[in-house]
Amino acid sequence: MDRATVAEIMGSRFGIPPEAFEGVSFFLRGRNVWAFSLPEIPDLAWETVGLRFISVRGRVPKPTTTALQLFGRHATKNVVDLGTEEALRFAAGERQRIPAPVEEGYVVVSHGEDVLGCGQYLDGELISLLPKERRIGRAEPEEDRSGGSDL
Repeated sequence: MDRATVAEIMGSRFGIPPEAFEGVSFFLRGRNVWAFSLPEIPDLAWETVGLRFISVRGRVPKPTTTALQLFGRHATKNVVDLGTEEALRFAAGERQRIPAPVEEGYVVVSHGEDVLGCGQYLDGELISLLPKERRIGRAEPEEDRSGGSDL
């Protein structure tokens, strides 16, 4: 997959300009687009090169959290900026009802200047698409053995 195709996908959905991808090469392997910083794939035995950038499994290409953390700062549309408490809920993988001026579908989720990752916005609800291994747990009150709270 060439840079122009990836730039079109990311530009049409998120408003990321094509210049943001200068110096990055892409290739399609299976149902994933991979990004790497060399002008071409080295002539070596390899299974994958670079980082997984976009999944093309469904009808709509889905950017990875890593892709948006690297390039989401260039996004000019379909960005949901969260306050601290909402960002903590997002990082924990929780769904939350949030009014946002975005189109339904995949969104860049940020907290101030920091891009947290990819979310999905449907029917006024933000769904965290952070991979489970990257989620940050929320502190809940510990319960004693009788089921009551420590507090």
